Amino acid sequence: MSSYEDRMSEKYGFFSDKKNRPTDKVPSPSSENSDDLETTDDNNLIVPLEAWQTVLNQLGNLHEANQLMADARERAAKAEAEAEFLREKLKNTREQLDTASKKKKFFFF
Repeated sequence: MSSYEDRMSEKYGFFSDKKNRPTDKVPSPSSENSDDLETTDDNNLIVPLEAWQTVLNQLGNLHEANQLMADARERAAKAEAEAEFLREKLKNTREQLDTASKKKKFFFF
């Protein structure tokens, strides 16, 4: 199985090895500039626009999913609190009904 870098290189058409990069094949006018290019290449990565847009779209999808999860948690918490309230209310109503049915009823006409 090929590595992640190899698969991305094949999919998006860029090189994962430093020695195969097109920017390294261009000769520099002075040795000082080549040192600057090397340090810049270590800190930066050339990414195709299509791959970058895909990453940004995925990031946007993750953000939207996070918002939806937060909304769902809020609705679940509200529903749980309401269910607990209704359980207590039902319990109290049953107790009142049992108490009322146990009392003897006298009707005076």
